[in-house]
Amino acid sequence: MRTWLALLGAPSAVLAALSADYALVTPSCAWRTLLPLGSVTGTALLFSMVATLLAWHRWREADAIAPASAPALPARPAMLACAATWIGMISTLALVAMWIPQWLISPCVQ
Repeated sequence: MRTWLALLGAPSAVLAALSADYALVTPSCAWRTLLPLGSVTGTALLFSMVATLLAWHRWREADAIAPASAPALPARPAMLACAATWIGMISTLALVAMWIPQWLISPCVQ
């Protein structure tokens, strides 16, 4: 379960945050606050970071059980956890990249 959160959940959080941010631009401009945009992206970022850390811990546990030189079947959980960790890190980086313009650009700019 810890592997799948980063493998599927983190990219889904990026897409959900992007969709929600687009939907919240008009209300954020009307309310004159960045709180809705920042809270959505911040929550997705927190989820992505936690999912990535869980996958990384799973990678370390699986690597201790089956080293990289092991045959294919015992090494499969370690490889899947490695892929999940990298996907989680890329998703976290994408969320940070989405959050930076929210700090710099007003939602009312046309």
